[in-house]
Amino acid sequence: MNQLMEIELIYFGSFPSEVRPENVSTEALTLVTRYTANDNIVFGAQTGSPRLLKELRRGHTVEDVYRAMELILQAGLKPIVDFIFGLPGETEEDQRSSLQLIEDLAAMGATIHSHTFMPLPGTPLADAPPGRVTPKVESILGRLSKDGLHIGQWRKQEELALWRKCSTG
Repeated sequence: MNQLMEIELIYFGSFPSEVRPENVSTEALTLVTRYTANDNIVFGAQTGSPRLLKELRRGHTVEDVYRAMELILQAGLKPIVDFIFGLPGETEEDQRSSLQLIEDLAAMGATIHSHTFMPLPGTPLADAPPGRVTPKVESILGRLSKDGLHIGQWRKQEELALWRKCSTG
């Protein structure tokens, strides 16, 4: 550890590639900013719905997402926040909660990284139907993209998930 402390700068590529919001801390961010060349942090909100976060056993809350965002900004880093649309059991109310969180985080300076739910073999949700992005969500993501606040391959993921479902029955 002492040898690491003597090194001025470590470059780990896109380190950290994914951080859970409940694990973001001032101490960890101090180490990241001190010892890496990275200027962004990707963390997974996944949804703005407290109900879905609990049901999917994500291990964090919406409040954890806001706290992580504030700490990342205070550290001078650029937050990129992952969201998944079309989660199993997602309701209109869940979607409204996610869109509100997205709007709040984007207004604070986050880039939103969107995904479409894809059931993966060997996971607890392997038999769930593939996700679909609603026209309302598509419209908001489009606006954020035009403003430079959105990235993601949600459309390709949606197509792939539907193709996989059709090809496997």
